[in-house]
Amino acid sequence: MLHREADWHRDTILVVEDSPAIRKMVCAMLTQTGYNCLEANDGAEALRLLQEAGDVRLVLTDVIMPNMDGTELARQLSRTRPELRILFMSGYVDDSLVRPIGRASLFLAKPFTATALIEKVHQALDLPSLGGLDGCSGLSSA
Repeated sequence: MLHREADWHRDTILVVEDSPAIRKMVCAMLTQTGYNCLEANDGAEALRLLQEAGDVRLVLTDVIMPNMDGTELARQLSRTRPELRILFMSGYVDDSLVRPIGRASLFLAKPFTATALIEKVHQALDLPSLGGLDGCSGLSSA
């Protein structure tokens, strides 16, 4: 079933990005399109926010971050919040940690336009929940 445009205006997206400037820019793009946006600067903060925010439908996470990277965040969320959709983003598309994610999961390469961001978000929200995150199961944490 396709995600109806009217539903997009009610969805909440958690943006997990260690660069404040990028995080603010991404949230501005999302809110201008009608999404609600929460912000976290790493995976550990994202987990804390998700304990309090039950209505998040999508986690848009950078892959390479301090404290807890995006792949470890995705692994933990697949166990605790399997209904969440996860969209990865990274500027390190040639990095050995990022390459397998780009092939196996929803992935957005930085830099990106607002149009590319919104298209990927819609694509992610149209999918069934990613529960097991099979594409991430073989990745090692940085």
